[in-house]
Amino acid sequence: MHATPSHSAAATGLELAVSREADQIIISLVGELTVANAYLLGGTFCELIDQGHRTFVLDALQLTSCDGAGWTLLLGVRWRLATISGRLRIADLGPRLMRWCRLMDLVEVFELDTTSRAQPM
Repeated sequence: MHATPSHSAAATGLELAVSREADQIIISLVGELTVANAYLLGGTFCELIDQGHRTFVLDALQLTSCDGAGWTLLLGVRWRLATISGRLRIADLGPRLMRWCRLMDLVEVFELDTTSRAQPM
């Protein structure tokens, strides 16, 4: 599966691209994950999970910010995947967002990875 933009976000401030590497789905984010656009990512995850995919990497290299709605969505996706033996790893989270994860005690909840998304799980 090649990287394909699943949603353009001129109006929402978030762009998503979905690709596949081995047995994992890579969802790359560009921009801000906010209450105004979290539904785009949520819908993408739901569609892919419903298709049977269970292992995901969220490429956050170009994610500039994430508000409470974005973190809530990611927690919900993680919970849903845990109920079906799935996994969600967040890769390349920038220092500012990683600091927020620590402040919100999310480091232990998510598989956080500051290395390249291309490394297999």
